[in-house]
Amino acid sequence: MKAKIIKTKSSATVLIAIVAAILLIINLISLNIFSRADLTDNNIYSLSPVSKELAGSLNDRLNVKAFITDDLPAPHNNHARYLKDILDDYRAYSHGYLHYEFIDPLKTDKEQEAEGYRIPPLQFNVFRNDKTEFIKGYKGVAILYGDKQEIIPFIENTDNLEYDLSQAIKKLTSTKTSTVAFTTGHGEPEMSRGLQWASQLLQREYGVQFLDLNNLHTIPPQIDVLFVVSPRSPFSEWEKYLIDQFLMRGGRAAFLLDKFNIDIAKAQVTPIDNGLDSLLNFYGVGLRDKLVIDVQCNMVPVMRSMGQYQMQSVVKYPFYIAISNFNQENPAVKEFKSLNMIFASPVDLSFPIVSGRNRAPLFTTSEQSGALGAPIDISPERQYQQTDFLIPQQPLAAFLSGSFVSYYKDRSVPAYFGTDTVAATPTPAGIDSTGDARVIVIGNGLFAQDDNKRNEAAFALLLNIADWLTQDRGLISIRSKQVGAPVLKETSDAAKKMVKYVNMFVMPLIVIVFGLIRWQLKRSVRRRMAS
Repeated sequence: MKAKIIKTKSSATVLIAIVAAILLIINLISLNIFSRADLTDNNIYSLSPVSKELAGSLNDRLNVKAFITDDLPAPHNNHARYLKDILDDYRAYSHGYLHYEFIDPLKTDKEQEAEGYRIPPLQFNVFRNDKTEFIKGYKGVAILYGDKQEIIPFIENTDNLEYDLSQAIKKLTSTKTSTVAFTTGHGEPEMSRGLQWASQLLQREYGVQFLDLNNLHTIPPQIDVLFVVSPRSPFSEWEKYLIDQFLMRGGRAAFLLDKFNIDIAKAQVTPIDNGLDSLLNFYGVGLRDKLVIDVQCNMVPVMRSMGQYQMQSVVKYPFYIAISNFNQENPAVKEFKSLNMIFASPVDLSFPIVSGRNRAPLFTTSEQSGALGAPIDISPERQYQQTDFLIPQQPLAAFLSGSFVSYYKDRSVPAYFGTDTVAATPTPAGIDSTGDARVIVIGNGLFAQDDNKRNEAAFALLLNIADWLTQDRGLISIRSKQVGAPVLKETSDAAKKMVKYVNMFVMPLIVIVFGLIRWQLKRSVRRRMAS
């Protein structure tokens, strides 16, 4: 009996040693061999096809210098390993043109070089010997191509690292930069206030301008995309004429429009007339004078009086929609899992369109949604009935592309009353139609403004719109990779209770049964050995 136990222990020790040796060898091999299986939903740990194309399009040497201190604390040390993995991927597709090196500026006396690339030293917290210490370190990347350079001063996390690297490579290798413009003069948010964050993001890939159309004889030809964001007062006929002719000359436009002024503090809703309805309706799209509500919505904090005290609680707010239905054919949104939008109006696609024009929703509400017209009670305390949510899948955004006829084809050209009377750039002759126009209309302009800065999915949508309108599919797929977590579908109370009780009782019961079976098996083995 004793000899049998010793033999069993020896066999187990040998088995553990063999497994440990195999794992050690596998880890040593994996450090030097480029191979990875990515089982994530969106392949977030694999290079996107666009990144592979960018790396494959290199025709000159591209150097990547990663100035990263060796002994950074977690999670910063893991970021360095991820960066090496992803640079290995880029190099594999670059036909030998991409080279990279990792430099510890502190050990190699290259602090001056790192700071010359505008990569600053930083302080990192380290817990050693039962106390917190601060160490100096670097964690930035310089990408060099010919005499041009792009800098990532600090790698905050790995979520957008592929996007940042591909954006830098694209910027270094591109020969033309497209330009987008925002209209002004109608109470729209401005570059210094309201659209500051949107401008900063767009300027990484585009030239950005703000235009007062009333004082222009034409929209400058270098403008590729015109954004109309949340105007609060009507556009004049001359401004609408410029927008129409901009489209007829091959320009692209995005209308991000609010139908109501919302005063949350006073719970007041007042309609807005931006004067664009007739123009958009002629193109085949419009906005309904309503606000959308949806059962699939987000929570908002609410202060409630509890006797002499004020208590904060969170409630579901049907005006704050959690969107999960996206057009799977349009690259601007097809990779999206979720998008939050508050105070949106439904898009009306009932207007007739001419042959040769495509029209489709970009994203819609859930199966249980509704629409409220003025007067609208937006108070979080409002009580809703099931009958409020009987309209399924209302479009909240739509695109039109293809053939367009000018709204002013059979109309006289509006009079110009602007202050620029010199007419340095004369008004071009009118054009009656175009065969390749692109227009996007969204029943909400708040999502692209500074107050919504933390909504990453919203600004990814804004950048994707600019890319799609300029027909540059460029970085859309990378930008959309990790945009928004999937939305939990609304389930019935009975289903929720079922899941709750399964977790409470069935799972522990399975563990207990498994333990009893194992106990009985071991007991039987012991009896056989004793006999």
